[in-house]
Amino acid sequence: MLRTKGRASRGFSLIELMIVLAIIGLTTALAAPTMRSWATNAQIRTAGSSLSTSLRNAQAQAINSYQPVVFYRTDDSSCALNSAASATGRFWVVQLIANPLITQPAPTQPLQCGSVTDATSNITITGPTAVCFGPNGRPVMLNAPVAGASCNVNADGNSIYWIDSSSTAANQKKLSVWVTLGGTVRLCDRERLLSDSEPDGCEAVNKAATE
Repeated sequence: MLRTKGRASRGFSLIELMIVLAIIGLTTALAAPTMRSWATNAQIRTAGSSLSTSLRNAQAQAINSYQPVVFYRTDDSSCALNSAASATGRFWVVQLIANPLITQPAPTQPLQCGSVTDATSNITITGPTAVCFGPNGRPVMLNAPVAGASCNVNADGNSIYWIDSSSTAANQKKLSVWVTLGGTVRLCDRERLLSDSEPDGCEAVNKAATE
């Protein structure tokens, strides 16, 4: 019986292996900036969505309780009533403000609390330290509802937050959260003007954050 002698199998040569590694390295290097931008934008979007949701929850609490409610930032992570407000605080608290027209026991704890940004993130949020909502769900001016902050309503009626990142990644999103005089809370792209073709835009382009 005749047998055909097969060619001996062999692995990669050193040159072939180096070529494969070089291709992988080049592909990774080209993809890294895109991945970094994607990760940064995901963080910005998450922070903006969390902030807008928290503000809407504070607004809903004011409507449901028929009492003024304050949303404010703080450095206190304990979720305590009447924590000192801080413009750069990583945490937020929502609590009732005593309404002299309604006889109710004084609140003993916040309605809600949470974090604005993660301790390890590069996200910065600039804007009002506190926002107050009246029983109709609209922002109202109140002097010192909590220690260290007052609720203001600007001349145009808008309270604006900016959400940014200190990352050096390219093509970063520029998002804002608007609280309008009518009570609308919107997360929007501040580099785009709101229109039928730009539904994710803001009512004004690059409108500065308010205090």
